[in-house]
Amino acid sequence: MSQALLALGVVAGLATLVWLWSLRRHDVSVADIFWPLYHVIVTAIFYFAGAPTGFLATAVFVLIAVWGLRLAYHIGRRQMGNGEDHRYTSVRESNDERFPYTSLYLIFLPQVCMAWAICLVVQPIFTQSIDVSWSQWLFFAVALSGLIFEVVADSQLGRFRAQMPSSAVLNSGLWKYTRHPNYFGEWVFWLGICGVSMHYSIWWPIIAMTLLSFLLMRMTGVKRMEVDIESRRPGYSAYVAQTSSFFPWRQLLIAGLVAIIVAPDIRADNANSDQIKESVSAKTEVWLFRVFIDNKEVGYHSFKAHYTASGIRLEGEAEFAYKVLGFTVFSYKHEVTEEYDNNFCLQKISSATRIKDKSLSLKGHKTAAGFAVNAAIDEIHDSQCLVPFAYWAPTFIAQNQLLNGQTGELVAVSIQPESQTDNFAETSYRVEADEMSLVVSYDADGKWDGLVSDLPAKRKLIYTLQTYETEGEDFLAVLK
Repeated sequence: MSQALLALGVVAGLATLVWLWSLRRHDVSVADIFWPLYHVIVTAIFYFAGAPTGFLATAVFVLIAVWGLRLAYHIGRRQMGNGEDHRYTSVRESNDERFPYTSLYLIFLPQVCMAWAICLVVQPIFTQSIDVSWSQWLFFAVALSGLIFEVVADSQLGRFRAQMPSSAVLNSGLWKYTRHPNYFGEWVFWLGICGVSMHYSIWWPIIAMTLLSFLLMRMTGVKRMEVDIESRRPGYSAYVAQTSSFFPWRQLLIAGLVAIIVAPDIRADNANSDQIKESVSAKTEVWLFRVFIDNKEVGYHSFKAHYTASGIRLEGEAEFAYKVLGFTVFSYKHEVTEEYDNNFCLQKISSATRIKDKSLSLKGHKTAAGFAVNAAIDEIHDSQCLVPFAYWAPTFIAQNQLLNGQTGELVAVSIQPESQTDNFAETSYRVEADEMSLVVSYDADGKWDGLVSDLPAKRKLIYTLQTYETEGEDFLAVLK
């Protein structure tokens, strides 16, 4: 008990100093930088006071130290120079002018108490002399995997923020499985640590995980992060509708089914192997284009096509802003979701477009009578295989009419080869329709890699490919 009280006193004193620093900086969010450091300090006091001799105890201490120091550095690097976190700013605005002073017992000291309470689970690991079991090493591996998951999620988020505007929504990598993979990784990390501690006492690890789950999901984590995120990142509601907030339930279920059902069939190499391959194989293509008007960059356009045995789902997002002398003279924002069968025939479409102050919306789906659209015009297009302006699709260049994904109108087009270099490295096609002329280009493998469209006053709208990625093309080979 004396060790625990000593640890609480040390981190409470540190938190008070951090609070005084926040008054000087007028920034309460510095508290977040020290949240993981409180865990490291408490754990270090328990470790050196307990003087354990086993390798597992040392491994747990090192792992928590790596987790805490890495997270403190990550949060500090993200926050420094960016002002107070919006979550704390909203708390500040909802309180009176005494908030900088009341924050000591509203934010700083509660953080200390919660970190201290969670870290009480590690004290028995450093003081008990019971023989180490294989299950403790298994839970240690779980904690390590949670740390790796958290680090990868933060790395993907950092790269995304460096490349994309602040209003863009990250929905790839680990972020397509859960909206908060960094929080989920932290939860798995402490689940593993609590699992190691359960070898000595069961009740406090359960209490600690309950407290941590409440913090991450309901108090300072998921819930508070998403309070006003739609106003800062338009389109986030669509991401919410498709992605779990915390636990990647779908992926956990799929992994379990693959392990239980698919893997034995693959090992047996039975006659149904082709059917198994079709059921588990999937492929995702991602394009990210930088968009220019002549030599001036105006925005981005991204596409994500996910292929499965049942069809193809395409998600697109674009945002342009053309400014002259600091004034926006043209703006464009477009979001679309399209579903195709495996022959690249459109089955469903939903889009929202804003051009300056004008808004357009479109919904459409395939019926027995044709393709029905609900937009500025309500019409059924008599076509059994309708294709929009899907430059990424291999059947695009064979079309003589295309669906306008903003208005729902069917547009007659002429698509002809434009040019081809001597080394066959790139092929271009000119697409012409009423009041439209553009050139779309493909690389030697037939992948879409650029577009140039004619604008009024002899200007050009230019798509320059910044990133092209594929994911999960050979899932079956991975299983083998």
